[in-house]
Amino acid sequence: MKADSIISSQKELVKEYHSNYKSKVKQVKQELKRAKSKQKIHALKTKLDKYQRKLEEYQKHLDEGTIPKVIFGGKENYKARCEGKISNQEWKKLRNNKFCSRGEKTKKGNLNTRIVLDKDDNIFLRINTSIKKNNSRYEYIKVPLYLPQKENLEGEVNGRDYKSMVLDVVSKEKPYYVEVINKDNQYYAHITIEEKTPEIKSANPEQVGIIGIDTNPDGFALTCLDQEGNYKWHKCITNPELTSAKGNRRTNLCGELAKEVVEFIKGKGYSVAIEDLEFKRNRYGNKKFERISHQFVYRKLLTFLERRCKREGIEVIKVNPAFTSIIGEYKYQHQFGISIHNSAALVIGRRVLGFNERIPKQLTQVMSSHLNRFKFTKFISSPQWSKWGKIDYIIKTLIKNIKKEGGENPAYSKDYAYSRYRKRLLEIA
Repeated sequence: MKADSIISSQKELVKEYHSNYKSKVKQVKQELKRAKSKQKIHALKTKLDKYQRKLEEYQKHLDEGTIPKVIFGGKENYKARCEGKISNQEWKKLRNNKFCSRGEKTKKGNLNTRIVLDKDDNIFLRINTSIKKNNSRYEYIKVPLYLPQKENLEGEVNGRDYKSMVLDVVSKEKPYYVEVINKDNQYYAHITIEEKTPEIKSANPEQVGIIGIDTNPDGFALTCLDQEGNYKWHKCITNPELTSAKGNRRTNLCGELAKEVVEFIKGKGYSVAIEDLEFKRNRYGNKKFERISHQFVYRKLLTFLERRCKREGIEVIKVNPAFTSIIGEYKYQHQFGISIHNSAALVIGRRVLGFNERIPKQLTQVMSSHLNRFKFTKFISSPQWSKWGKIDYIIKTLIKNIKKEGGENPAYSKDYAYSRYRKRLLEIA
């Protein structure tokens, strides 16, 4: 079952990786045409060679219908065994370090790996073996089972009371899935139970309004709108440590942030609007962007937020995130004096309400004064989202020219460039 699931997932991943690297190769080639310095050209050529090798590798898998090699026990451990750094017994132990037991309702929980309690309410895991007794019944081993539970100074359980949830399933003889793993000479039991969630309270945004949420590498930006799409209030729930934390620490921070957001909006009677992001690593970027995006923090934040909302019965509505930050920056950021992230959250909420973000007159005047008649006519006739992309390009170009004319430091933060030169660009200074 494990091998079959890995093979099927790898076949889908090969298609995704091939598409990602194809897009990256195209982007690097375009960047290479614009590059001027020798150092930049050399770096891009090195990057292009790497991406092309990867693209050829996944293209070969697609042509032959194969998948990348998968080694049970770990590739590094396999190399260590080949080099004689670990014994054959240690290698087999790494390969066979777990077993799974599926629960069934007809078997009153889990037949082969059952959670049992003694008279003193001590918890044990009873595991059936392949050894038969004289009466033809299989023998079993009984080991103590520790279900973790954190309590604060007042004796209250911190977070969710998983121990009580598991024992409740056991007492009601409901099915549960058990996976026993041997790791670092210790045994861990992963128990999976089915959880019932409350009925989703679907609030009509056109009657009560909505809360738009923009996801960022350091947390969430919330903006509340009324039923007519007007701004009401905003709030940022972030943690700077999120961009630098590692592993389990980052996962825990994502869960804490999602919990804080849901606790804040719970009971306000609003639905939640979030971005419907596609998590594809098909973009070529700088080192900082690659490092942040590699952490998959967006996926974790949105997954935890959606799960937490479901547990509290809060409706979550997903929308296309295209141009939300650009529209928020040029249309609402200065109007309401909020950050670009809260502005993007405002656009997300308005998109759920069905509002079409028209171009303000001042921005149209900027475009007319910096485009010739043919290009401006083409701009007016282009689709709405395409207009915002062209406005963003023109504004950034104008800001570069202003910096060159004024002799200002070109390393000045891009995040505040439009806010600094807004009046001058819109000719309202």
